[in-house]
Amino acid sequence: MTLSSEAGPSSAEQGARRGGLFAQTEVQTVAGPVDDLVGLPMPQQPDTVTNPSLRYRIRREKGPRFPFPVPNGWFIVARADEIAPGQLKPLHYFGRDLVLFRTADGTPRVLGAYCPHLGAHLAAGGKVVGDTVQCPFHGWRFDGASGACVEVPYDDVDYIPRTAAARVYPTIERNHMIWAWHHLEGGEPFYDVPQVPEFHDPDWLPIVVREFEIATCCQEMAENNVDAAHFRYVHGTEAIPEQDFVVDGYYKRAVALDGLFVREGYGLGLGVLRVQGMTTFLSSTTPIDEENLHCRWIFTAPRSLGEKAAEEAADRFVAGVSQDFPIWENKIYKDPPVLRPSEKGISEHRRWCQQFYSHPGGARPVG
Repeated sequence: MTLSSEAGPSSAEQGARRGGLFAQTEVQTVAGPVDDLVGLPMPQQPDTVTNPSLRYRIRREKGPRFPFPVPNGWFIVARADEIAPGQLKPLHYFGRDLVLFRTADGTPRVLGAYCPHLGAHLAAGGKVVGDTVQCPFHGWRFDGASGACVEVPYDDVDYIPRTAAARVYPTIERNHMIWAWHHLEGGEPFYDVPQVPEFHDPDWLPIVVREFEIATCCQEMAENNVDAAHFRYVHGTEAIPEQDFVVDGYYKRAVALDGLFVREGYGLGLGVLRVQGMTTFLSSTTPIDEENLHCRWIFTAPRSLGEKAAEEAADRFVAGVSQDFPIWENKIYKDPPVLRPSEKGISEHRRWCQQFYSHPGGARPVG
């Protein structure tokens, strides 16, 4: 389902407010594992979102499915409340082992996990010292902002070579989340993470976060937004007719239902959806590696809709995306695909995605 809603109501405003955007026909809700899956449309299986063992997985072929590497962009690597000042946490994203820590003043930092001295994992016994992280093997300290080694505690030689540095991933804290910038070749950020003011507005409910991992890639998930036909056959609904669609470099915006539905994309893997009178929803699809994602969906809703409104919106979207899981996790990437004339949006989307890959044909990461 990604960041699209699932049906067009007869009355736009009433549909948005009453959940008509999610109206479906003859869609079953299934609990537990399914041995014989029948779709058209797919059943909703909300339990499979948080419990991968319940998912319908039949693909047996080995080898990579996608002809491109991890994309360049901003991705969530942790909730802001997951780590306190002075704490250090191991991560694995972008096909790399990483360490996340907060400096003494609370600034989040992300570095490559392995000490350039003799390769120790900095989170396997290391500690935060001021603005640095100290390696557990020989006590070398690395600056969180630059990655440079700033101290070799047992050596009287002042000179420290520039190669004695951990890889730095630019890091920001925004929208109650910690974001790291990934670039295959170590390049600097070329777009920004938007502020979502509703997440800090007292007239809006506290955020509700839904997390899940899935065996697919950012481009495949985002492609659902422009694949109008799948809404009928996977979700049992009609796609929302878009009245205004804008592409401006790294940014995309789709507007429908006289402005009640606005979906914005920033880079590949970051989107904000606003359904007026119902919810605001931010999505980050963080690559674990070339084949797997860690998705975080952050919801809020107007307080005027009741204290459960954000939870209810989250539940609707999660139930909808569960219908996509059997497709995403068992499909391959067809290049070139066999498309109908009405599906030109898929080709346009794929061309737009190319700007976020350093080497679309594949390349080894640096650092």
